Amino acid sequence: MIGLYAELGVILLLFTIGLEISFRELLTARRMLVLGGTLQLLMTGGAVVAASLLLGQETSDALVFAVMIAISSTTIVMSALQERGETGSLHGRFLLAVLIFQDLAVVPVMLLLPLLAGGAPPALEAVPLALVQGAVVIVAILVSLRWGVPALLYHAARARSNEVFLFSVVGICVLAVYVSGVLGLSFAFGAFLAGLLIADSEFRHEALTLVLPFRDIFAGLFFVSIGMLLEIDYLLAQPLLVGGLTLGIIVVKAVFGMLSARGLGMPVCPVVIGGLSLAHVGEFSFVIATTALSLGVLSAGAYQLFLNAAVLSMAAAPFLIQVSRGIGDRLAGAVPQRGAPETTLLSDHLVIVGYGLSGRKIARIARESGIAYTVIEANAETVRRELAAGEPIFFGDAAHTGVLRCAGADRARALICVISDPGAVARIARAARALNPGVFIAVRVRYAGEVETLRANGADEVIAEEFEALIELVARVLSVYMVPFDEIEGYVERVRADGYAMFRSLRAPAGTSVDVKGRLYDLDIRTYRVAPKSPLAHVRLDASGLRDRFGATVLAVRRGGATITNPAGEEVLLPGDVAVLIGSPTDLAGVGASFSGGDEK
Repeated sequence: MIGLYAELGVILLLFTIGLEISFRELLTARRMLVLGGTLQLLMTGGAVVAASLLLGQETSDALVFAVMIAISSTTIVMSALQERGETGSLHGRFLLAVLIFQDLAVVPVMLLLPLLAGGAPPALEAVPLALVQGAVVIVAILVSLRWGVPALLYHAARARSNEVFLFSVVGICVLAVYVSGVLGLSFAFGAFLAGLLIADSEFRHEALTLVLPFRDIFAGLFFVSIGMLLEIDYLLAQPLLVGGLTLGIIVVKAVFGMLSARGLGMPVCPVVIGGLSLAHVGEFSFVIATTALSLGVLSAGAYQLFLNAAVLSMAAAPFLIQVSRGIGDRLAGAVPQRGAPETTLLSDHLVIVGYGLSGRKIARIARESGIAYTVIEANAETVRRELAAGEPIFFGDAAHTGVLRCAGADRARALICVISDPGAVARIARAARALNPGVFIAVRVRYAGEVETLRANGADEVIAEEFEALIELVARVLSVYMVPFDEIEGYVERVRADGYAMFRSLRAPAGTSVDVKGRLYDLDIRTYRVAPKSPLAHVRLDASGLRDRFGATVLAVRRGGATITNPAGEEVLLPGDVAVLIGSPTDLAGVGASFSGGDEK
């Protein structure tokens, strides 16, 4: 029974992972998905087959072992990446793509297992039917992505009931899992697909919030059940065999995981993190092993040997992921980086780390302003393309001193970092500060909680997107209350100067407040259009009676495409003009009838 709960835990884990990724984001990593996944699976599987045959294993056993060992745990890796906030990093995208490719590869493997057991191959006339089924699935996904799921969740959200919304989310997941099972796919893959569909709607965050408590419960059961699979008696009877196989799994998967990442042109540090993060056996391997045992493809002894080695490799996985960053940093410092030729002439220039949308805009502004700059980027395709276009761009991890020195960071006046990995940003700031103590370092982060950490690591200016949006909202609200513009600007500058201290605590520090008491609450600014039948049409402002009757002062008149500011009394109002008035809300309440030509109350 515990195994059923564990499988449910895997389903919910992959469902929530899908919620946080979305189908459109997955398509952006299609090169990593196809090329990276293929390289990892074929190289790892090929090495295992070769080693198994050399050890005297049967061909069928060698093939089954190759597939089981080549697959890694999506649950373990993605959980670790989420805890460290690295799902959007370069190595995070690579790992996600490879893991999804592995999960997809489980489907044909399960279909081919009966052939290894001596079963009859599928008839050729069944192939067109299988292709039609695949096409139907793709069409169903696209239709659901565009219309079905968003419409269902919209109507569920309109009910304003958490229970109705939760039941709708669970219903989508159950339906996707059922359809996946009917088509011969894994249940977990169906759950992941359901998460992808919901993630492309505006309801992803609410769905994730409601599902998270259930996920954590069943995830705990999953890891408990994995531990229960370990046969202590077998381990004590064959310690060298189990230990040797476990070590072999870790080494082989780490090496070929790194090679597949390097084949995509990734820098050294993400390559090491990617390889070590994949160096264990995944949960779907147990499904393949159980099926192979029931079909007679795998012997009971080989099955028990694999189970023990797989459990030990999964137990080692969190530790390997934890130390991968340190190992990657050390190796990256010893490996020369590729990119543009070393810059020896620039000084007092700007170094831009990251050449995404923000980095390109900053580079363009620097170019237009006559500021010399260099760029550091970890995406090999981007570097190759921009080098051909003449950009002073370097390939490598900016957290390494050698890469920073190639870009001239030791002679730069300022460095700006606009990448999305908060851990990498901290390391880059620390390395740049150690290399050039006088450089001005500005970084961008998403959340307010990262501000103090980055300041402690050497950043001079930390722009938190969360707080900047809040400051803009506050400034606009203050303008509604007629707080003078210069005072709003001064208030905003004080908030930024103290590092958002006012927003980080419930009590604002002295000197950061702005006094809005007694401001111009009794004034209002309104706009009115002069109607053709208005008694004000073709009338001079000084003869309109707006000030005498309503206490209203005309600040501006909008006529056609031009604006007349501070109009003189001789100015004549014409039909279609838009007049901007200022006055008390009570007095302005009756002025609208004069502009529209209606009866005055």
